[in-house]
Amino acid sequence: MKLRNQLPRVSFIIATLNAAHILSRCLMAIKNQNYPQSKVEIIISDGGSTDNTVKIAKKYYAKVINNPEVLHEHGKSRAAKIARGDILFYTDADNVLAHQNWLNLMVRPYMDNPKVMGFLPQTIPAPDSNAIDRYLGYLFTDPLTWFIYYPAANPMDYDNVYTPIVKTKTYTLYKFPKDNYPLFGLSQGVGTHKDYKRDSSVRADDLLAGIKLIEYGGLVAYVPEAGVYHYHVTGFSNFMRKYSWRIKNNFTQEIKGMGLVNRLKFFPPQKKLRMYLFLPYAFSLVFPIVDAIRLSVKYRDLVMFWHIPMSFVMAIIIAKEAGTRALGIHTRLTNYS
Repeated sequence: MKLRNQLPRVSFIIATLNAAHILSRCLMAIKNQNYPQSKVEIIISDGGSTDNTVKIAKKYYAKVINNPEVLHEHGKSRAAKIARGDILFYTDADNVLAHQNWLNLMVRPYMDNPKVMGFLPQTIPAPDSNAIDRYLGYLFTDPLTWFIYYPAANPMDYDNVYTPIVKTKTYTLYKFPKDNYPLFGLSQGVGTHKDYKRDSSVRADDLLAGIKLIEYGGLVAYVPEAGVYHYHVTGFSNFMRKYSWRIKNNFTQEIKGMGLVNRLKFFPPQKKLRMYLFLPYAFSLVFPIVDAIRLSVKYRDLVMFWHIPMSFVMAIIIAKEAGTRALGIHTRLTNYS
């Protein structure tokens, strides 16, 4: 009982827009945690859903606030301002905590050291997800971002790049160098200490918010057994729509502050070089095939051969958008996706 009384208050921050088809699984996993529910707060920042998203949120006793700017990162910033938790977990509607002990594992570093600033779980493929979703789950991100950040794209590989400050049976503490950031964004269940404040310069980009946290000087705890299922895409066409929108916005910056172009000033030369090498890498087919074989062996799953067509498709989308802009053809973004 004494230990349970010492457990910190936590806030789950979830930005939504017409998420009725997936939100229940996310909220149910939070409510089923082996953790005092009196110390768990759920804040839904809704961008104007026209389905049953808000009704579902209230069914699970979540606090619902309006997000007039619609975009997820703006919604997270609004929710963070009113959150009462000692730790804030930025959990998207398409995330599901993999087991009931997730919260206990994630707060352990804080209980050992209240100065820990960031809390990083491990994104894993959901057992009922489609093949492309499983591929993206193992990769931890999309093919372009993986290629740029490699070998610091997936936290399970951080030890190959960074020297841990502390390593226990359940978590590893890092103090990342400011000249070589890992892939670390405030989404997919990543948590922050209440003292970290998201400022206006990073309101539109979760990775910029992660960079700012590292610049703030805080320790980051990686908790490998705290798995998060990420239902990233429903299939190939959904992947195309989602990443076409993101790539177009990178070029147009209609949504200012969002996307890869805003992170370039934080990239060391090798990351910038890898960004420019992605197109020849993907179009070569040879190098993606080599990586697909290597990744299939590493994860023991043949879905990693999706790395070949998905890299190729992303390269086509990038080349097409760059080409149309070079020809002076400018089209506006469709609705936020």
